[in-house]
Amino acid sequence: MDENKKDPNQMIKQRATVAQIAKLAGVGTATVDRVLHGRAHVGAATRQRVLQAKEAIEAGATPAERPRPWRLRVFLPEDAGPSTEFLGMCFQEFGGRGNSTIECVFTKKMEPGILARKLLATSGQGVDAVAFQALDDPRVHDAVHELDRLNIPALAILSPIEHPALAGFIGLNNRAAGRTGGYLMGRLTRRPGAVVVVTSGQLYRSHEDREMGFRVALRQDFPHVREVLTCNAHDDGEGNYQAISRILSDRDDVVGIYSVGGGNLGIARALGEAGREKEIVFICHNLTPRTQGFLMDGTIDIVLHVNMRLVAEEAVEALCAHLERRSFKPRALLTGVITRENIVGATFG
Repeated sequence: MDENKKDPNQMIKQRATVAQIAKLAGVGTATVDRVLHGRAHVGAATRQRVLQAKEAIEAGATPAERPRPWRLRVFLPEDAGPSTEFLGMCFQEFGGRGNSTIECVFTKKMEPGILARKLLATSGQGVDAVAFQALDDPRVHDAVHELDRLNIPALAILSPIEHPALAGFIGLNNRAAGRTGGYLMGRLTRRPGAVVVVTSGQLYRSHEDREMGFRVALRQDFPHVREVLTCNAHDDGEGNYQAISRILSDRDDVVGIYSVGGGNLGIARALGEAGREKEIVFICHNLTPRTQGFLMDGTIDIVLHVNMRLVAEEAVEALCAHLERRSFKPRALLTGVITRENIVGATFG
């Protein structure tokens, strides 16, 4: 056989153009260029999608284009603060990349019955998959089960629940985040006394895990923290203000406050009115314009932060991968430790 002759049955590897890759991956051509040239400022999920698209095109096995983008719906709690609002904006941003459209629906926070009804209402509305900040309640579990029966994948974000039908979870290792808070509290408090954990009850598994990790870290390594008090104000700023004000009025041995959720403006206000903002160590979650201000004036000592932009990107990619029956392993999102000394360059996302 003439070695110069090509086997007609042999697949010829074609060179993928930037435009082809961008179209298949649902990203811009500038993003493809950054990935192909190994430049920074591209998320891991996006980088993976671009490389998979390039490989598919060059293998001659480009998947058939869908007649329409995936329709995703994201449920977030309303009045939950700037971090949640910013997360909604990030979802909208990633929904404009071509392979999906995203609708953000805000539901009344701490109301599992309302969340369950809105999840169930997606059936028959052309929604392909949903993501939601989970409330750990039997009605929400039942809604996830029903969506699974209807072949509508459901993904938990930020706060997980244990359910076999979930498409996955995107968020922090909240137990580790709580342990980080406990370690830092133990190191920063200088005198024996009590520490207050401000929670939102038991509906958010993420808050429960943070409190558990926090308590374990203190119990293991910091015996000078003699007592850990729990204050439950349902993520409400006014509720947090009133509860912390009462505690500070009744006790002079409080050396630290750890807030696992929202409503931190109320805690800062209570500390300021009591004149104890420089005396009590205050650690909270989520960098926002307000917490940044309190960080800079010394009311807040440390903010534990998760990059909301990465949460949105990983969630969209996880749902699209699930719908397209391709493998995708979400990366672990790290807990950022932000002080006023390293806040330069930090973003609210």
